[in-house]
Amino acid sequence: MAIYLEIPGIKGNVTADGYKDQIQLDSVSFGVSRGITMTPGAMSNREATRPSLSEVSISKTCDSSVINLFKEASVGSNGKDVKIHFVRTGADKVVEYMTYELFDCLISSYSMSCPGEGEAMENLTLSYSKVEISYTNTDKDNANGTAQRVSYDLTQARGG
Repeated sequence: MAIYLEIPGIKGNVTADGYKDQIQLDSVSFGVSRGITMTPGAMSNREATRPSLSEVSISKTCDSSVINLFKEASVGSNGKDVKIHFVRTGADKVVEYMTYELFDCLISSYSMSCPGEGEAMENLTLSYSKVEISYTNTDKDNANGTAQRVSYDLTQARGG
């Protein structure tokens, strides 16, 4: 499995067909939470708050994107539509099974660390106004099924 980050105007070192010049990620972290009342004796009438979506945290090994990622984090630009592609290795090519698309995305934090004996690593946090997630099931023969999609728009406080 591999994870690729696609940011318009920023090139990485990926060479896989269909993902050339994207940025390879080592990890991605994202979450959603909401408060739900838990009153003893009234559990059937629980109330929930609006969801709280976390920023997306990513980590990666330093590559050719380091300069432009730092520039985006420190100087910034208008928000960009960013995609995070999750792919599996197929028989003769990589096959995408999940995608996170972040709309109006900005880099809200950037840090770099390097152990004395290892490679330099970057950690970034991505802020966005809308997230759309798509996931494609595979059958027992690894044939792709129908993509499932869900989204949440923070500007309108509405899911879709």
